Amino acid sequence: MKIYKFIIAIFIATTAMFVACEDYVDTEVLSPEVPEGCQGVYFPTTNTKVFELEPTQATEITLKIGRDVKSGAVDVPIVVLVNDEDIYNVPETVSFADGDTLVSFTVTFPNAAEGVTYNLKLAAEGDQYVNPYSAKRPDVATKVTRVKWTPIEEPMVYVDGAFTAGWSVGTLPMYVNAEKAEFTGLVRYRFKNAYKRPTGPPDADGIYDGYPYSNANTTFDDSKDYYTVIEINTSTSDVFMEAHEIGLNWGYGMISIGSVYKNLSTNIGTYPLGKLKDGIITFPANSLFFSEAEYNDGAAYPSTTPTKIYLTKDIYIADNMKIDDYNKVDYELVDGEVSLFKSVAFDYTWNQTLEIAIDIDEENDDSEYKNLYYLADLYAWDYGLAFYYKEGGLLTIPADQPTGIEFLGNEVFMSQSATIKSGVEVKDNGVTVYSFGLMFHYEDGTIVGDFKEQFYYSEDEVVFEKSDFIGKYNLTGPSLLGQAAADMDVEIAEGETTDELVITGVRYATEIIATFDAETATMIIAPQELPDYNDITDLYLYTFDGGVSTTSTIEFKVDVLGVISIASSSVGFGYAITDDPAEGFYPSYYNLVFTPISSKSSASQQSISSVSVRSQINYVERVDVQEKSEPNFKVQGKTSPKKIKSNISVGRVF
Repeated sequence: MKIYKFIIAIFIATTAMFVACEDYVDTEVLSPEVPEGCQGVYFPTTNTKVFELEPTQATEITLKIGRDVKSGAVDVPIVVLVNDEDIYNVPETVSFADGDTLVSFTVTFPNAAEGVTYNLKLAAEGDQYVNPYSAKRPDVATKVTRVKWTPIEEPMVYVDGAFTAGWSVGTLPMYVNAEKAEFTGLVRYRFKNAYKRPTGPPDADGIYDGYPYSNANTTFDDSKDYYTVIEINTSTSDVFMEAHEIGLNWGYGMISIGSVYKNLSTNIGTYPLGKLKDGIITFPANSLFFSEAEYNDGAAYPSTTPTKIYLTKDIYIADNMKIDDYNKVDYELVDGEVSLFKSVAFDYTWNQTLEIAIDIDEENDDSEYKNLYYLADLYAWDYGLAFYYKEGGLLTIPADQPTGIEFLGNEVFMSQSATIKSGVEVKDNGVTVYSFGLMFHYEDGTIVGDFKEQFYYSEDEVVFEKSDFIGKYNLTGPSLLGQAAADMDVEIAEGETTDELVITGVRYATEIIATFDAETATMIIAPQELPDYNDITDLYLYTFDGGVSTTSTIEFKVDVLGVISIASSSVGFGYAITDDPAEGFYPSYYNLVFTPISSKSSASQQSISSVSVRSQINYVERVDVQEKSEPNFKVQGKTSPKKIKSNISVGRVF
């Protein structure tokens, strides 16, 4: 029974389905056809989507509208979909003349405020105008901002490097009055007439109020304003400078500058943009170009010298207070009666000036300029040795200072020696001796010399006494006879009277009597009879003043190094010993120098067996100044520059 009822139910359901299928009618719904005469109006995608207008520009923009139909004249209504603050005045219709397929129309906004962005969206509507199946858009969206330039209260400092691409001029700072405009993701600055003539000399900080090299001999166009505009990407800190004329003409047409990248090239690897960091905009080498309209058809030349723009004067001063090159610091002379440098590296001694840095950051106790001294042109012109010293403190030497000299084709630098100490000692006579333990090395750390170099300084004149001449010396000087130069260990001792000195150790002179002149602080040797020397009798010491003399005297002075040499006032400058002038002379010398020695040489200088033959005197000239010798360098071990910097103190110690 249950099975029967189930079969009946299935039959009834199937019958109902067949009845329903007979009621369904299959119909086709067509899309609407494009009305006859539809213009196919659209807005080109070339319309500008963002307008940024200078305040001086007209308060209007131009947009384009097109149609697919070419024939016939038509007025197309414009529908305004978005109009912020109803700021825009939009024409109700745009007219196409017969044959026009693309026309322009103007939208005005006379009441738009500066610094505000206003959105606008327009459309064409209606079957008569719009083809719903066209891929072209019947609407357009844009926005307009009238740039608001806000004056920056404090001037910036601009250091131009672009000019070096066309003219060999240095980089000098100048003030530029800046205005600022802010956008989403961007900040712009502009400087009006940055390259105008300065009104006078620089201020106390060395900054000009115009381009320092723009003067009466150059032409600046005063007929209009010239703006330098830079744009900063706030995400990347990249800085772009618009290509622009700067108003200057140096005889080859109007000068223009700007970023190479974007303006002239797409190669950012070769022509980088500027960068903003810590308030300093730096356009590196090859970032900016320089061109003159009438030179080589206005060709642009990348500048290899960086340009810097400091957002404030304080940032400029702080950046330029850092010492990158001690040779470029401003120093002033430290006057002194004694100023002498003794070089072991060059085996030479010379007069040397001492200078002290001008402290441009006096209020800063940690100023790098405090207690900074400088020995100018020490081993080469324009290169000196800088060091820090405060009385009672330590003498410290900044590392890796260039010497200006080369050895085996490599530049030589100097740093504090790791084995020879530097220090300061004040002598009893008031002379201050600065000892520098200097390591000479290549840039890669290869050591070529390690020497103790000394500088002797005294503000006041040093008064020498008789006692300053007493001691043991090595006597040197060229031979008057064309023989080997003198090399004798001698001694100067007290004589029998208050002004007498006795010199012993000179060949063929058992002793030579000299006198001390307190007024001139000189030791004087006059022609004199000499005691017998071994079995040689009747010996006589003649002085030499270009010829043998029995009247001229030799005057010697002593210096702060204890070296005794012939005074510039001396008439005689050598001696000759003989027992018979007609027969010739025993070894005789000129340009005599007594160099202090700590102890007598073990090698005997007294033997006469090999030089007992007398000789005639050759023609000689007096020599007062020697040339510096070649340095006593040789390639030694290699020390990493990093190790030099980390292991040696280069700061000040107060």
